[in-house]
Amino acid sequence: MALDKILSAPRTLGALSLAGVLALSACGGGEGDTSEETAAPEKPSVGIDEELAALVPADIAEAGTVTIGVEASYPPAEYLDEDGETVLGFNIDLLDSALAKLGLESQWEPTNFDAIIIGVDTGKYDLGSSSFTITEERMEQVNMVSYFSSGTQWFTQAGNPQGVDPDNACGMRIAVQSDTTHDTDIEARSKACEDAGEEPISIQKFENQPLATETVVSGVNDASLADLPTSLYALEQTGEGVLEFVGEQYDAAPYGILTHQDDTELAEAVAAAFNAMIEDGTYEEILQGWDVTVGSLESSEVNPEVAE
Repeated sequence: MALDKILSAPRTLGALSLAGVLALSACGGGEGDTSEETAAPEKPSVGIDEELAALVPADIAEAGTVTIGVEASYPPAEYLDEDGETVLGFNIDLLDSALAKLGLESQWEPTNFDAIIIGVDTGKYDLGSSSFTITEERMEQVNMVSYFSSGTQWFTQAGNPQGVDPDNACGMRIAVQSDTTHDTDIEARSKACEDAGEEPISIQKFENQPLATETVVSGVNDASLADLPTSLYALEQTGEGVLEFVGEQYDAAPYGILTHQDDTELAEAVAAAFNAMIEDGTYEEILQGWDVTVGSLESSEVNPEVAE
């Protein structure tokens, strides 16, 4: 299943941690790497659409630049380039192109995942974009503009030596990125174990997904769960015979761009820009470049209805 672009040839772990491997592979090949796929796909050139630009709030239009909070360690959606500053990924290309149609430039500001909603709510960031699954709880805090869809995928060591079953993980050691929908998912599963009189899941939480994945590779934890593109990326970058999927993707739901709850005007403008990209083919071009077309949406909405 081709869901994301392999950004460099897979490397064995060797003396490097998986987090280091993913960081290196995301930013291109090192010395001796002969892979042809050593960089992110070229971002399409997008010009301003005057009708769409007229939808932008006056203060934002006058500033010309929007600040965007991002947790840049979730490849291939968002991650740092080799300079340690430039943010790359399919989420980046999608939002940059939408903003270009609105006549706006982006200023990406890497931060912790759990600080982004707070940052948007307090006005530190104009937007938040970091593979946020749209949920009713989050829409009570911020506006969310749909633009992509992904579900949850579990993975474990190749051969599944511990016999991990996502539907019966009581007593298992599971790694997860904190403050994500996957965090909520595994906590609920652990509680169900306890309610049934079984051993709870041993949950280890990490600041980012590559750190969680590393503990599965090393055997410290039995499995992890993440968004499907990110899980597949981990499998591809660690190399054949290291990790494998367990079960199928489930609970597919849209990702959302965040704006302040009082800034519905900006949210509507971003949604209109995404819909224009869907109409003119720019949206599909970006997804094809990253091999994530499986997550495409037919339209973008502000605060869409979602299943809970």
